Amino acid sequence: MTNAQFFTALCLPLIVFLVGFYFQNTGIRDLRFDLGDLRSDMNLRFSRFDQKFGDLTSKVVGIDNRLIRVEERLKL
Repeated sequence: MTNAQFFTALCLPLIVFLVGFYFQNTGIRDLRFDLGDLRSDMNLRFSRFDQKFGDLTSKVVGIDNRLIRVEERLKL
């Protein structure tokens, strides 16, 4: 068996495997960072939703308080 056959049979698939493994892990690392961005974006959206829901709740409470005062004046 010559050196070229040895390299082709054993080392070349090993090099291809290692290069593929490196690029696969790079993709996973990039995906992890993308998920981190997605997580921060979702946290921002949920905090905005919480703020809007809190504003809506305070407006409903204000309307309820006004309705109670009107009912008291009308003695209902």
